[in-house]
Amino acid sequence: MLSETGEPATKCTRAVDWMRDSIDQHRPRTTPARQSVTRFTLEMMIRAAGARMRADLSERLTDHPGELGVGREEIIRRFLRAYLPSRFDVSSGFVFDSTGSVSRQIDIVITDRLVCPRFETAGGIKYFPCESVVAVGQIKSALTSAAELLRALENLESVKGLDRSARGKAFDGRRGEPIDHRNDHLHQIFSFLLITGKVLSAGRVQTLVMERILATPAHIWTNIILALDKYLMTFCCDAGICPNPMDARGLAMQPANEDGELLMRFYLLLGQAIEVTRVSALPYWEYLHLAQKWTAEVCYSATGNPPPYLSQITSE
Repeated sequence: MLSETGEPATKCTRAVDWMRDSIDQHRPRTTPARQSVTRFTLEMMIRAAGARMRADLSERLTDHPGELGVGREEIIRRFLRAYLPSRFDVSSGFVFDSTGSVSRQIDIVITDRLVCPRFETAGGIKYFPCESVVAVGQIKSALTSAAELLRALENLESVKGLDRSARGKAFDGRRGEPIDHRNDHLHQIFSFLLITGKVLSAGRVQTLVMERILATPAHIWTNIILALDKYLMTFCCDAGICPNPMDARGLAMQPANEDGELLMRFYLLLGQAIEVTRVSALPYWEYLHLAQKWTAEVCYSATGNPPPYLSQITSE
């Protein structure tokens, strides 16, 4: 959990690693004869990385002759691929669970590529098992009505409402935890709504989101709403500002400032969330129900009830 007052060292260390990696990827390569560092703070590094990220995204969102027809959704996907750890795949498509439920089409689907395969139709439509999905996002070039906001939230909720537990069979092997997406925020898919252009006022969005919160269960609430260069909305917990809906006491609205830190704040929250969100290898037997039914003929090598183990009757 990120707070305004600090966070555990392990999570802070992860954030430092992300900042260092992103800065290194975008820094011009030079080999000066001698370098001298007189002062260094984490805040300085975060501010520098944030400025680079915002300038990079602004450049990507500017239309270029060679990129006509590239939607803003793909531009954001490319941006996230450039700044998130390489083990995470950033794509788009549909998310499904072992019961056969399928989400609505999602603009941004972030998965841990090491734990589950993805499935693609002949037409190029991608489907992702919900056990491997760590975050999803919707991208809007403009959001100027309550109906548009509701549709975007419902799209994200269609993912978070899926059964990540695979009816109790999904298990995070790295941490030794059964998936419990209804009660543990670390087991829930992280979700965000990002608006790049004209948007409803902060007060109006806050009112509409609160109405939605009062009408839906906590485990499907959207974690972050980011209106670029305007505001970022998330939750407030006992330890400060955090995107954890299960421990939320209220909504928090961070306005933009001259430093342009909103994108960096979003990146820190998203980056930390995908690192700690629990994932499970595909519970194949829960998905492939037909494979559980066999019509094979069994041949026993000896009589008896029950027959002996073959290992007990083989000659040495």
